[in-house]
Amino acid sequence: MRPMLIAAFAMLLAGSATAQDGAPRIDDIVWFNIDSYCSFTRADQTFDYNDPESWRWVLFTNYPGADGGDPLEAPFMRIDGQLTQLAQIGIRPLDGGAVRSYQSRDAAPYVVEVSLLEGERGIESSAFSGTIKVSRNGISSEVAYKGDCGV
Repeated sequence: MRPMLIAAFAMLLAGSATAQDGAPRIDDIVWFNIDSYCSFTRADQTFDYNDPESWRWVLFTNYPGADGGDPLEAPFMRIDGQLTQLAQIGIRPLDGGAVRSYQSRDAAPYVVEVSLLEGERGIESSAFSGTIKVSRNGISSEVAYKGDCGV
């Protein structure tokens, strides 16, 4: 009985440590047949067009508006379980691409940095890879991604 109590207590402490960590959680957006302009998955994820379970995204964008604006100005992510639209607040050059900075519209906003390393260009899309870093209150989490945007 005592080993079970010790194990249960250890699990409670581990859960508390995770909750106290407070790092933003980057969740998947599960959306089969998403109609997006840019769609990024986790770098280690395998996407299979015919498998609805593989339609999991860490970031996506709508198509450009009638004004032809940049679809990467207002992407969507699921952060801490909430679908969140981001607003671009800056762009800086990066060798092989750029880093785009975003902010959510929350009272205590999330700050997101997406490194966009350019990959192969196809007839209908351009590949990207890099990292997405989400911060709030000085604590951050990061995920490596891969994906593409239409051209």
